[in-house]
Amino acid sequence: MARIEWKAEYETGVAVIDEQHRNLVEIINRFEEALQKGKASRQANQILNDLTGYTQEHFATEERLMAEAGYPHLKTHQSQHRQLLQKVERFQFEFNAAGRRITAELHEFLGYWLINHIQRDDRAFGPCLAGTESAGHAEDAAGPAAGAVREPVPTAHD
Repeated sequence: MARIEWKAEYETGVAVIDEQHRNLVEIINRFEEALQKGKASRQANQILNDLTGYTQEHFATEERLMAEAGYPHLKTHQSQHRQLLQKVERFQFEFNAAGRRITAELHEFLGYWLINHIQRDDRAFGPCLAGTESAGHAEDAAGPAAGAVREPVPTAHD
């Protein structure tokens, strides 16, 4: 998988969430850069630590905003978040304890999951959250993304 480039179609319309998504994309892109330089195994632990910590922070932010807005699909979204964190933590355990090599497979899985989750699930809550006072924490809060929320993107990895 090539480097993930941020696109406007990934925006939820909630500035703080969009900024966190951009940061997650950059962390995932660090895997690609390390793979290209042949340093994936040496840098994997730090990247996985960064990814795990930042993902937990991001999910807590999303879930707090959803709860404040009364988002009706919060429980389903929380379940999706738990599943991803469990997979990332399993990768981290396998790397640390079992000596598993970090490969393009992990980078591809993470990128695919993140982009599909943003497009299918996070964009669905954008309109609900964009109207809440808490959603505008970032100073450059934008309105909802142009156009309608896209239809869900089917994925084999969810």
